[in-house]
Amino acid sequence: MSAYRLPAFAAALVAFATVASADPRPFTFSNDTYPMGKGDFEFEHWTTWKHHTDEDAGFNRIDFREEFEFGVTDNFDLAVYLPTWRYEDSDGDDGLDFRSVDVEAIVYLSNPVEDFVGFGIYNEVKIGDDALGFETKLLVQKDVGNWVFLYNLVLETGIEGVFNDAGDENEVEGEVKHTFGVAYGFPNGIFLGGEAVVESVYADWSEYEGTSVYAGPVISLQNLGNLWVTATPTFLLTQEDEDEADFQMRVIVGYQF
Repeated sequence: MSAYRLPAFAAALVAFATVASADPRPFTFSNDTYPMGKGDFEFEHWTTWKHHTDEDAGFNRIDFREEFEFGVTDNFDLAVYLPTWRYEDSDGDDGLDFRSVDVEAIVYLSNPVEDFVGFGIYNEVKIGDDALGFETKLLVQKDVGNWVFLYNLVLETGIEGVFNDAGDENEVEGEVKHTFGVAYGFPNGIFLGGEAVVESVYADWSEYEGTSVYAGPVISLQNLGNLWVTATPTFLLTQEDEDEADFQMRVIVGYQF
């Protein structure tokens, strides 16, 4: 992608995210332990932009997710993503692709405000054209006054070639992630803080391939009525893979009905 197209590309990214129509999220790469509440319903639009790699200076990839989340009980939420999709402009790919349809369930075991620590268990299943994905997270959170401290331990398995008829062996990739978030909530409904993501990749869950570390600031606007917006631009701090993007930014726009 040429330099003169990049500002317009970034502007289009933000504009697309902000037209989405929730329990507000203080972070984007980390899941909190605030339950929806029984009978509540919200919509979230996710936009994740990755830009520039060592091998491809013009690399741009945008992942989109449309999430519909329901509060089944006061401590159990269920969500579906219909669908997740991707636009990529790079040396290896160009265009729009369907990724998957996802189902997510979260059980909240304790409350980060009322209890000593808030705990939650997150599970997600992803079904693509020729792939399956499974993701499990342990959510740990503590709110101290206006401060929010959050940690996620994430185990993710992706299986490619599940539905093909060629008889080829499936390709399995495992990921172990640690995400961290700290934010301060101001009386006007604005949260400011930072997030970090440490991600290690394993081929077939047996061969270590490398670890990448991203970190950056986070801002969450929770003073917009039923609408809220949270954004985290992160920068690659360490890498062992030249395919990793040097910059990634996630914006989540939510609306609670």
